Amino acid sequence: MSKMKQTLPLVAAALVLTTGSFIGPSFIQPEAVAASKPADPTTTSTTTTTTTPSHLIGTRTAARTPAELLTLLGERIKAKDVEGIIALHEPEAAIVDYDGSIVRGHAAIRAFYIEWFKLNPILTVNPLQTVVAGGWRTWDGKTRDRTASIMGDYSLTQNAADGTRETFTGAFCDTVKEQWDGSWLYIQDNPYPPHGGPAPTAAHH
Repeated sequence: MSKMKQTLPLVAAALVLTTGSFIGPSFIQPEAVAASKPADPTTTSTTTTTTTPSHLIGTRTAARTPAELLTLLGERIKAKDVEGIIALHEPEAAIVDYDGSIVRGHAAIRAFYIEWFKLNPILTVNPLQTVVAGGWRTWDGKTRDRTASIMGDYSLTQNAADGTRETFTGAFCDTVKEQWDGSWLYIQDNPYPPHGGPAPTAAHH
Protein backbone atom coordinates (compact mmCIF):
# COMPACT_ATOMS: atom_id res chain seq x y z
CA MET A 1 0.00 0.00 0.00
CA SER A 2 1.32 3.37 -0.94
CA LYS A 3 2.17 6.16 1.49
CA MET A 4 -0.69 7.47 3.62
CA LYS A 5 -0.04 10.08 6.27
CA GLN A 6 -3.45 10.75 7.70
CA THR A 7 -6.36 8.82 8.99
CA LEU A 8 -9.12 8.07 6.54
CA PRO A 9 -12.55 7.80 8.17
CA LEU A 10 -14.93 5.19 6.86
CA VAL A 11 -13.17 4.80 3.58
CA ALA A 12 -15.20 1.92 2.28
CA ALA A 13 -18.39 3.87 2.38
CA ALA A 14 -17.11 7.30 1.42
CA LEU A 15 -17.88 7.22 -2.27
CA VAL A 16 -17.56 10.34 -4.33
CA LEU A 17 -20.83 9.86 -6.12
CA THR A 18 -20.81 10.88 -9.74
CA THR A 19 -23.01 10.08 -12.70
CA GLY A 20 -20.74 7.16 -13.48
CA SER A 21 -20.69 5.78 -9.94
CA PHE A 22 -20.70 2.01 -9.68
CA ILE A 23 -23.96 2.14 -7.70
CA GLY A 24 -26.85 3.92 -9.35
CA PRO A 25 -29.37 6.18 -7.63
CA SER A 26 -32.09 3.53 -7.92
CA PHE A 27 -30.95 2.11 -4.58
CA ILE A 28 -31.81 5.31 -2.75
CA GLN A 29 -35.24 5.65 -1.21
CA PRO A 30 -36.92 9.02 -0.54
CA GLU A 31 -35.46 10.76 2.51
CA ALA A 32 -38.63 12.61 3.58
CA VAL A 33 -41.13 10.90 5.87
CA ALA A 34 -44.52 12.50 6.42
CA ALA A 35 -45.04 13.52 10.03
CA SER A 36 -48.19 12.51 11.89
CA LYS A 37 -50.50 15.38 12.94
CA PRO A 38 -52.14 15.30 16.36
CA ALA A 39 -55.92 15.14 16.47
CA ASP A 40 -57.75 18.43 16.81
CA PRO A 41 -60.00 18.17 19.90
CA THR A 42 -62.40 20.79 18.44
CA THR A 43 -63.40 18.66 15.49
CA THR A 44 -65.05 15.25 15.11
CA SER A 45 -63.25 14.38 11.87
CA THR A 46 -60.95 11.37 11.83
CA THR A 47 -57.20 12.04 11.75
CA THR A 48 -55.07 9.58 9.78
CA THR A 49 -51.88 8.54 11.53
CA THR A 50 -48.79 8.03 9.34
CA THR A 51 -46.58 5.16 10.50
CA THR A 52 -42.88 5.47 9.78
CA PRO A 53 -41.65 2.33 7.91
CA SER A 54 -39.29 0.16 9.94
CA HIS A 55 -36.49 0.62 7.39
CA LEU A 56 -36.33 4.38 8.02
CA ILE A 57 -34.37 5.94 10.87
CA GLY A 58 -36.22 9.15 11.62
CA THR A 59 -36.34 10.97 8.29
CA ARG A 60 -33.22 9.21 6.97
CA THR A 61 -33.23 6.24 4.63
CA ALA A 62 -31.68 3.07 6.03
CA ALA A 63 -29.61 0.74 3.86
CA ARG A 64 -31.23 -2.51 2.71
CA THR A 65 -28.00 -4.02 1.32
CA PRO A 66 -24.24 -3.57 1.90
CA ALA A 67 -24.01 -1.82 -1.47
CA GLU A 68 -26.76 0.61 -0.50
CA LEU A 69 -25.02 1.31 2.80
CA LEU A 70 -21.90 2.21 0.84
CA THR A 71 -23.92 4.60 -1.33
CA LEU A 72 -25.74 6.31 1.54
CA LEU A 73 -22.57 6.87 3.53
CA GLY A 74 -20.84 8.24 0.46
CA GLU A 75 -23.61 10.76 -0.12
CA ARG A 76 -23.54 11.90 3.49
CA ILE A 77 -19.77 12.25 3.56
CA LYS A 78 -19.89 14.30 0.37
CA ALA A 79 -22.53 16.52 2.03
CA LYS A 80 -20.51 16.61 5.31
CA ASP A 81 -23.66 15.38 7.07
CA VAL A 82 -22.07 14.18 10.31
CA GLU A 83 -25.33 13.14 12.02
CA GLY A 84 -26.43 11.30 8.90
CA ILE A 85 -23.14 9.40 8.93
CA ILE A 86 -23.54 8.49 12.60
CA ALA A 87 -27.03 7.11 11.86
CA LEU A 88 -25.44 4.48 9.60
CA HIS A 89 -23.29 3.02 12.40
CA GLU A 90 -23.97 0.67 15.28
CA PRO A 91 -23.48 2.34 18.69
CA GLU A 92 -20.17 0.53 19.26
CA ALA A 93 -18.86 0.77 15.69
CA ALA A 94 -15.15 1.46 15.27
CA ILE A 95 -12.61 3.05 12.93
CA VAL A 96 -9.13 1.53 12.71
CA ASP A 97 -6.41 4.20 12.57
CA TYR A 98 -3.07 3.90 10.76
CA ASP A 99 -1.16 3.14 13.97
CA GLY A 100 -3.63 0.43 14.97
CA SER A 101 -5.49 2.56 17.51
CA ILE A 102 -9.29 2.38 17.58
CA VAL A 103 -11.86 5.17 17.38
CA ARG A 104 -14.92 3.57 18.99
CA GLY A 105 -18.52 4.64 19.49
CA HIS A 106 -20.76 7.37 18.14
CA ALA A 107 -19.27 10.24 20.16
CA ALA A 108 -15.69 9.47 19.12
CA ILE A 109 -16.64 8.87 15.48
CA ARG A 110 -18.55 12.17 15.42
CA ALA A 111 -15.49 14.07 16.68
CA PHE A 112 -13.32 12.19 14.19
CA TYR A 113 -15.44 13.28 11.22
CA ILE A 114 -15.70 16.89 12.35
CA GLU A 115 -11.90 17.14 12.35
CA TRP A 116 -11.47 15.27 9.07
CA PHE A 117 -13.94 17.47 7.21
CA LYS A 118 -11.76 20.49 7.99
CA LEU A 119 -9.31 19.06 5.41
CA ASN A 120 -11.96 19.25 2.64
CA PRO A 121 -11.47 15.61 1.61
CA ILE A 122 -12.46 14.12 -1.73
CA LEU A 123 -12.55 10.33 -1.58
CA THR A 124 -12.99 7.89 -4.45
CA VAL A 125 -13.57 4.24 -3.53
CA ASN A 126 -13.39 1.18 -5.77
CA PRO A 127 -15.11 -1.78 -4.05
CA LEU A 128 -13.78 -5.02 -5.52
CA GLN A 129 -15.44 -7.74 -3.45
CA THR A 130 -18.29 -8.07 -0.96
CA VAL A 131 -18.73 -11.31 1.00
CA VAL A 132 -21.95 -11.88 2.97
CA ALA A 133 -22.01 -14.73 5.51
CA GLY A 134 -23.45 -15.94 8.82
CA GLY A 135 -26.79 -14.95 10.28
CA TRP A 136 -29.89 -16.77 11.49
CA ARG A 137 -32.88 -18.22 9.66
CA THR A 138 -36.14 -16.56 10.70
CA TRP A 139 -39.62 -18.08 10.90
CA ASP A 140 -40.47 -16.79 7.41
CA GLY A 141 -37.39 -18.40 5.85
CA LYS A 142 -35.33 -15.21 5.59
CA THR A 143 -31.78 -14.94 6.91
CA ARG A 144 -31.10 -12.05 9.28
CA ASP A 145 -28.19 -10.79 11.38
CA ARG A 146 -25.69 -11.49 8.61
CA THR A 147 -22.23 -9.92 8.38
CA ALA A 148 -20.51 -8.65 5.25
CA SER A 149 -16.93 -7.71 4.42
CA ILE A 150 -16.46 -5.01 1.79
CA MET A 151 -12.98 -4.93 0.24
CA GLY A 152 -11.37 -2.71 -2.38
CA ASP A 153 -9.04 0.21 -2.96
CA TYR A 154 -9.33 3.99 -2.84
CA SER A 155 -7.73 7.36 -3.49
CA LEU A 156 -8.02 10.38 -1.22
CA THR A 157 -7.23 14.03 -1.91
CA GLN A 158 -7.28 16.50 0.99
CA ASN A 159 -5.59 19.61 2.36
CA ALA A 160 -2.02 19.24 3.60
CA ALA A 161 -0.58 21.11 6.58
CA ASP A 162 1.04 23.67 4.25
CA GLY A 163 -2.26 24.43 2.51
CA THR A 164 -1.54 22.45 -0.65
CA ARG A 165 -3.56 19.45 -1.81
CA GLU A 166 -2.09 15.97 -1.43
CA THR A 167 -3.28 12.55 -2.61
CA PHE A 168 -3.02 9.13 -0.97
CA THR A 169 -4.00 5.67 -2.17
CA GLY A 170 -4.57 2.41 -0.35
CA ALA A 171 -6.72 -0.66 0.26
CA PHE A 172 -9.53 -1.24 2.73
CA CYS A 173 -11.49 -4.05 4.38
CA ASP A 174 -14.67 -2.94 6.15
CA THR A 175 -17.27 -4.89 8.11
CA VAL A 176 -21.01 -4.20 8.06
CA LYS A 177 -23.86 -6.03 9.79
CA GLU A 178 -27.49 -6.72 9.04
CA GLN A 179 -29.99 -5.68 11.69
CA TRP A 180 -33.10 -7.68 12.63
CA ASP A 181 -35.31 -5.27 10.66
CA GLY A 182 -33.31 -6.02 7.50
CA SER A 183 -31.29 -2.79 7.41
CA TRP A 184 -27.46 -2.70 7.41
CA LEU A 185 -25.08 -0.69 9.63
CA TYR A 186 -21.32 -0.25 9.86
CA ILE A 187 -19.52 -2.03 12.71
CA GLN A 188 -15.92 -1.50 11.56
CA ASP A 189 -14.18 0.74 9.05
CA ASN A 190 -10.64 -0.39 8.37
CA PRO A 191 -8.82 1.68 5.71
CA TYR A 192 -5.50 0.28 6.98
CA PRO A 193 -5.34 -3.52 6.75
CA PRO A 194 -2.15 -5.00 8.27
CA HIS A 195 0.86 -3.26 6.77
CA GLY A 196 4.57 -3.08 7.34
CA GLY A 197 6.96 -0.19 7.77
CA PRO A 198 7.08 2.60 10.31
CA ALA A 199 4.07 4.78 11.01
CA PRO A 200 4.17 8.24 9.41
CA THR A 201 5.44 11.07 11.55
CA ALA A 202 2.67 13.47 10.51
CA ALA A 203 -0.26 13.90 12.88
CA HIS A 204 -3.28 11.67 12.30
CA HIS A 205 -6.82 12.94 11.92
